[in-house]
Amino acid sequence: MNEVLRCIYERSSVRKYKSDVVSDADIKEILNAGIHAPSGMNAQGLRFVIIQNTDMIAELNRVSKDLYLKNSAATGGGHPVLDKICSNPKTDLFHGASTLIFTFAAPDTATPTEDGALAVENMMLAAHSMGYGTCFIGLAAPLGYYPTFREESEVPDDHMFLSCIVLGVPDGKPEVHPKEDMKILSWTK
Repeated sequence: MNEVLRCIYERSSVRKYKSDVVSDADIKEILNAGIHAPSGMNAQGLRFVIIQNTDMIAELNRVSKDLYLKNSAATGGGHPVLDKICSNPKTDLFHGASTLIFTFAAPDTATPTEDGALAVENMMLAAHSMGYGTCFIGLAAPLGYYPTFREESEVPDDHMFLSCIVLGVPDGKPEVHPKEDMKILSWTK
């Protein structure tokens, strides 16, 4: 089997990490894979925030859960499972990973959502090919709009939050989940 397909088929989200720190060189290689993804009109407007400070990661975990619960209460309730996860003080949204990578788009980015999705998938595949694990952390989204986080991370006001992933050394072999058969709605020739 071709190595690219093997990497795609074997990659799985990792939700338990060793405390090992990912080297700067490896992070830069993973980010480089991200910026080699296509970008609308070749705008190349993605920007990254890397966090490896364990105290800050712990604080962001607490703040993220608090922000989710406040948003959930303000909108009349969120998803029951997510409410339960964020209500548990022991929940670590970042799964013990040593590194967080936040992706933002500069204002001149033509297609920020698409560019970010393509880049993050490239980064996750690159990380997997290098022996690291990753997981997309949707519950960290409120942090991308949180003024204190943005200020401390030096994110310009005009940059759009796109995503947060965790990166680290997996603690054990992650389970590869079987996929359903593809469902083609139409195929016109």
